[in-house]
Amino acid sequence: MTEQRAALRPRVRLFAVSAGAVFALLLLRNPAVFDRVVYERGDSAANSILASDAKHFELLVGNYSRFRFHHPGPAFLYVQGFGEWLFHDLLGAVPTPWNGQWLALLALNSVLLGLCLAIVHSWTSWRATVLCGAAGLLYFAMKPAMLASAWMPDLYVAPFVLLLLAAASVAAGRVAHLPALALAVGLLVHGHVSFLMFGPVVAGAAVAVSLRTARAEWRAARGAVAGAGAVLALFALPMALHLILHWPGEFGRYLRYGGAGGIPHPADVARYVLGYYATGTVLGAVAFVGYFGGAALLVRRLAPGPPRRFLAAGVCAAALATILFLGYVVRGVDDLRLTYVGQFTRAVPLVLLLVIVAAAASAPAARRAHPWLVAAVLIGALGVGSGAPALGKLPEHAPGMPVVMAELGRYTGGRPAVIEVGHEAWPALTALVVQGERLGPRVCARDPRWEFMLTARYICTPDDLAHGRRAHLTAAPPAGATVIAPVDDSVLVAS
Repeated sequence: MTEQRAALRPRVRLFAVSAGAVFALLLLRNPAVFDRVVYERGDSAANSILASDAKHFELLVGNYSRFRFHHPGPAFLYVQGFGEWLFHDLLGAVPTPWNGQWLALLALNSVLLGLCLAIVHSWTSWRATVLCGAAGLLYFAMKPAMLASAWMPDLYVAPFVLLLLAAASVAAGRVAHLPALALAVGLLVHGHVSFLMFGPVVAGAAVAVSLRTARAEWRAARGAVAGAGAVLALFALPMALHLILHWPGEFGRYLRYGGAGGIPHPADVARYVLGYYATGTVLGAVAFVGYFGGAALLVRRLAPGPPRRFLAAGVCAAALATILFLGYVVRGVDDLRLTYVGQFTRAVPLVLLLVIVAAAASAPAARRAHPWLVAAVLIGALGVGSGAPALGKLPEHAPGMPVVMAELGRYTGGRPAVIEVGHEAWPALTALVVQGERLGPRVCARDPRWEFMLTARYICTPDDLAHGRRAHLTAAPPAGATVIAPVDDSVLVAS
């Protein structure tokens, strides 16, 4: 036991340093989290409605879907609610509640990537780990902004990286990483209904391989098995409670979730999948072959041993995820113009890049590289990251909301504002609802079809309809209408 603890300490230190470095870099690139007053709109405001419930431990479902249901679980929203409570309500470290949510999400991404590097380090040398950290940083610096984003499709990338690396580690025989695998599966399943397929299949395959090839490890890792079970139980709790209290809950709607019914053309599927590797189908195909071919070739050249076993499992995990993603694109994506749906699959080329770097760094020639050369590569990557626009992300923002709410309060005389909404104006609607809760007056939607986005709490009650004052939210005011206030890209007019 003493030897195990001694071996664990360097990995804990590496995790802490890695997570801390990523967090510090994200704060450096996003000073707005501390000094910009943010009044959220659109999806960010819709998530704030749910994060408010999470602050009071009343939330059992996840973020809304455009298919008018909620995704399975509230884990990300509890992180946001905790950040709002800690950084805004308690410490006053940020100027608005949403800034606290954003700060917590930056910390979450940092922790997940720190866990990824700790897993890599447990199988490879410190040189390989440092170079993998540099490669990962450059990868994120050259892609669309993901790590600094609070948008849900971007938030799935880091846990998907953890899913693939933890699955590779477990499949290669490191049962101690079961809790990390359970964490990744839990976050992803809570985040989006599609991960009810990806998470269990990838994790289940890793566990099945491990049970077959590393039975001795399982007998010696009861604590890790119990820890993974506890993590999964924690993630399952809100979903189970929601099923019990609201049977069949959201799961009845999930059965109807899927594509438009037709099978897309293979060329369209290929274009969609390869677009996450490089811009353009041809470059995407070249990058796809380069990532998979390079990773497989370099791993094959390694001498038999733990690094080769882990890295080979990493290639297999990436391949399985790609096969599952192809099936999802064919049967689960209703519109192949919506590239954000597959944003999480950007984790696959990243994992393959880490395999390539780790395999190259584990070769005998690379092991003779001077430590200063490795340090120079890391410093260069940090320098690129410190100035990379992709590591910064300005939030969705509706400026001037206190003025808007003051004008609305004068119009309603403090009574509830009963809002008729044009569909194109929905981002402004969520902004009004959130600020109505914080600043007053109460804002509710007259049409109950907005419940999937606003929750039942902000659908007008009979009392609201009887005593409130109506207003219309539209992208363009009708001729002769009385304008109450402009809101974001829309206009609030008297009814």
